[in-house]
Amino acid sequence: MMYTLHRRQNSASRSALVSTSQVEQLYGPSSVDGALKVISMMQSRRHVTKLVLGHTDLGDDGCEVLFRFLSSEQGQRYHIINISLNSNGIGDRGLRAITEYLKDNSTLKELFLQNNAFSGAPEVVADFTEALNSSQLEVLSLTTNPRLSDAFIERFLPALDAPFLRDLQLSVLGMTSRSAAHIIEYISSHRCRLRNLSANGNRLGTRGVRFITRALKRHNFSLTTVEMFSNGLFEADASEETSGSEDADTRAGAQIWQESVNELRRILVRNAQLKHATEREALGLLRYARALLFRPRGSSAESFTPTVESRALVPRRSENLLAVIGTPVELLATLHPPSFPFTKLPMELQLYILSFLAPTLSSAQRLRIYTFAASPATLPPLLPNLLMGCRFPNHSVMPLGGAGIGLGMMLRRRNGSSPQSGTTDGKGSVSSLRDEEKSRWLTLMRCDAFELEEDGTWISVNNDDVQN
Repeated sequence: MMYTLHRRQNSASRSALVSTSQVEQLYGPSSVDGALKVISMMQSRRHVTKLVLGHTDLGDDGCEVLFRFLSSEQGQRYHIINISLNSNGIGDRGLRAITEYLKDNSTLKELFLQNNAFSGAPEVVADFTEALNSSQLEVLSLTTNPRLSDAFIERFLPALDAPFLRDLQLSVLGMTSRSAAHIIEYISSHRCRLRNLSANGNRLGTRGVRFITRALKRHNFSLTTVEMFSNGLFEADASEETSGSEDADTRAGAQIWQESVNELRRILVRNAQLKHATEREALGLLRYARALLFRPRGSSAESFTPTVESRALVPRRSENLLAVIGTPVELLATLHPPSFPFTKLPMELQLYILSFLAPTLSSAQRLRIYTFAASPATLPPLLPNLLMGCRFPNHSVMPLGGAGIGLGMMLRRRNGSSPQSGTTDGKGSVSSLRDEEKSRWLTLMRCDAFELEEDGTWISVNNDDVQN
C-alpha cells in the first residue's frame, strides 16, 4: 500500500498555506474503501488539480463513489485538470459515472483510462462520446482495452466531434482492418482536430495502414504525430483481397514498412510546416484587420470622416524648442483633412486586399478573423485580473465559429497584471501566459492547423512539393 501527496510550495512561505496539487494512490485499498480514502485525502487539502489512481482496483463501485463526489457541489470546487485511472478494473458502469462528470466539463484536460475492463455497450459508448464532445478534454487515452475492439470504433469515431481533443490514444484496442475505414473517415473530416494519434499494437494490416497514410496525405493537415507500430505489417492478411496492379507486386514486409514510415514522415513534416505558417499568418492578419476593419459601437463609416468643424492642437512656433513648454496652445481649424483612402473602397475589395497578408489561410479562416477583428466585443478587457479566471465560451454558439459577444481576448497583457493571476500554478511567466492565450485564440478561430478550401484538393508535385 502506498499513498503519496505531492506538495507545491511557495518559496516565500513554507508553513500553513501549502496546498496539494496532486493526489496519488498506488496499490491502495480497493473498491469503495479506496474511493473514500481518496476523497478524504482531497478534503484535507484546499487545492487538488491532479488525481493519479493506478492499480487500486476501484472497480465500478469505487468509480461511482469517487465520481459522484467529484460531480457534487463540494467536489466541483476542485479544479481537476488531470485524472489517471490505469488498471482499476473499471467496467461500463464505472464508465457511465465518468461520463456524467465529463459532460460540459471545461476544466478537465487529460483523462487516462488504460487497461480497464470496458466492454463498450452501444448505449454506454454513445453517452460517453456525447459527453466528450461537450467537454474541453484535450488528451484521452484508452490504451490496452482490447475488449473494446472494432465494435467500439464503429460507434465511437463516427460520432466523435470534440473540437478541443488534441491527443487520442487507441493502442492495443483490438482493432483490425475493419476499423481502418472509420479511422480514415474521421481523420478526413473537419471534425478531427487531433495533433497526436496513437494506434500501436493493433491488427490494422498492411492495406489498412497504407490507406490511412493516403487519407492523411490528401485530407488531414492537423496531425503532426501518428504512431501505427506493430500492426501486422509483416504478416500476410488472409482477410484482405489482393487484386489489381496495386497488390500484384509482392514485396518484403520490411520494405513495405520502411516505405510507409518514409511517406508518413513526409506527411507529418508537411503538416507541421503548414501549421506554423497558418498560425503565424493568422496572428499577423488579426493585427492589421483590427486596425483597418474595427468600428466602435454605435459608429458608422461617416463618423470616421473629419468635418470642417474638427480642430487640431497646434503649438505656437518658437525659435527655442524649450520655450513652448508650459505656454498656451492655439486651436487651429483644419479644412477637410485627408482620410485613409483604403476605407473608401467597397468592403469586398478591402477584404480581398487583406487576404494577401495571409495567403496560407482558407477563406473561412480569414472570414472568422475579420469577424473577430471588427467586433468591439472582442477587445481586451480594461481590468484583466477580474476576467482571467473566466471560462472560454462554447464554440458552438459563436458566429462563424469565431468569438462570441462579450469575449475579451487578451493577446496583449495590460501593464501591472500578474503572471500568477488566473489559474496558473505560480511558476508561469508573462511570456508563457501570452503564448497560452494565443494558442487558445488560434483554437477558437480554428486557425491552429492548415485548412483546405471547401472545393480544394491537395495535389502532390515532385513527391514533396505540393499545390492547392
